[in-house]
Amino acid sequence: MIPLYKHARKLFKKSGLTLAGLKANTIELFSRRDLVIIIFFTILGLGGVFAATLVTVTAPDSQGAGYLAATACDADGVTIDKSVVFNSTTKRYTVTTISISGVDQRYDANGINGCGGKTLELAIPVNGVTTYATWNIPPSTFANNSFTISSGASCSRYGTNSATISIDSTLLDKLALTVTGLSTNSAIESDNDLVIRYTLDESDSFSGSGNTVYDLAGTAQNAKIKVVSNHPVGTVCSTSSCASNALGTQTVVSSSTDSAGSRYLPISDAQYIISSSTSSPIDAESVFLWVYLTDLGVIYDEVGQENIGYNYGWHDSQIELVNNTTLKFSVWSNNSSPLSVTVDSTIKNQWHLIGFTLSPITSGTSRTMTAYIDGVSVGSKSLTWERNPTAVWHAIGAYDDTNLGNGTFGDFRFNSFYQYKKALSSTEVLNLYTLTKGCKR
Repeated sequence: MIPLYKHARKLFKKSGLTLAGLKANTIELFSRRDLVIIIFFTILGLGGVFAATLVTVTAPDSQGAGYLAATACDADGVTIDKSVVFNSTTKRYTVTTISISGVDQRYDANGINGCGGKTLELAIPVNGVTTYATWNIPPSTFANNSFTISSGASCSRYGTNSATISIDSTLLDKLALTVTGLSTNSAIESDNDLVIRYTLDESDSFSGSGNTVYDLAGTAQNAKIKVVSNHPVGTVCSTSSCASNALGTQTVVSSSTDSAGSRYLPISDAQYIISSSTSSPIDAESVFLWVYLTDLGVIYDEVGQENIGYNYGWHDSQIELVNNTTLKFSVWSNNSSPLSVTVDSTIKNQWHLIGFTLSPITSGTSRTMTAYIDGVSVGSKSLTWERNPTAVWHAIGAYDDTNLGNGTFGDFRFNSFYQYKKALSSTEVLNLYTLTKGCKR
């Protein structure tokens, strides 16, 4: 068998694989795509990495209609690596993983600075057939994550939207990488109406240890992690002495990672999360959480002060798992019963994106609440919404005696929280699910 590095060099020396030839071939691959970055590779032996030549498409270059000039998204620090594994069945070395790192994830609505909110695309031509892999680039203030494509299911919000088969190393001698225009999926996390965004998937929000979950929406509504001691397990307090044990203290805790690679904070009778105050009222709202439910209780409620407890003022439980197959959604209303959603038993012990939207008032005092699970509407209801006229705190997993049927501390793994000051469309809700499902799918 010809050594891999010799075979690769032999292929690269062919007239059709000169740098000019590679550029021409790659341009053809993307004849119907907006081209920003092109990178070419050759494999330099089993232990090496891809050698890359970065070719920037600038405004004077004539690449045909639809091509874009390079922007600040075209960073010098972009690097590519790969994992090569010997396949004992085929007796060949195969590339099983390709990773792209150093991508500038800053978001700019005009597309001038950073790649956040755009689509990353890789073209892999093998034996005359081109396979495309795409990633939605989540906006962030850092660029420490690697975007990966592998032969198995991707497990990260930085994994490709689909897996690819293993590729014979001797056949993989050139790739093309582009960053195209705004991705609808990614932009939902940079929406101007996004008020709060906590996500344990990003170290900017939670480093892995601490007592604060940081807001990535730019409004600095950071959340405290409260640890509770001596609270009666599985109960709703009805006396002030009981409630004093439920207030909790802000204590340093660590996140965990499940077998699929998804990071989480445990929510239970011993621990909950509460935001700093946000202004109120707003005309419309959307609230969504990534949770892995393990038992019954409050998933989300809205309170009128930081400390929870018996007779603590404004408090409004809004999402609860009241029994093993029933989720209830509501906002404070004097004339409307909760929106009750019956789900199958798999609602527990699996990751789900759970939440609701509240539309602006359409007539009189009525508006529409729509509940969603995993990007799909599961019910809607017309209701009024009476909200605390001053400020509110968002509590994740805290008990509430103004309950929908259970009221106890929630019992689940928490990964992400999103609050918008508008009612997301059904398409936007699905986009939020698609972008953020990562390891949780």
